Amino acid sequence: MESKDMLKKAFELLDDKKGEDIIAFDISKVSSLADFILICSGNSDIHIKALCDYVTETFKKDFGIIPLNIDGYGSSKWVCIDYGQILVNIIGEQERVYYSLENIWGGCPKYTLEDQIG
Repeated sequence: MESKDMLKKAFELLDDKKGEDIIAFDISKVSSLADFILICSGNSDIHIKALCDYVTETFKKDFGIIPLNIDGYGSSKWVCIDYGQILVNIIGEQERVYYSLENIWGGCPKYTLEDQIG
């Protein structure tokens, strides 16, 4: 599956489960980490875990794609799902403000749910 298709699907899944302030950055020209980094807020620990579960279970069931790694699951208010091509960050609202990931990647092309990606 192409990284843009994965990104579109991740946007849809997070939106389906009421993820908040979902944005993505195309980091392919400035980082070797991934093509895209997606950031989504969850409103509680339970919501963050549910969002993570929904994304990982759907990607596995529908596309046979499993993450390379999942960091922070069950132990923090920030979960990072690493699919190689995309990094899905599900983060608590206060942690999102504190770490300000948007400022780190702000110089890169930005996408929202409403944008047509590629």
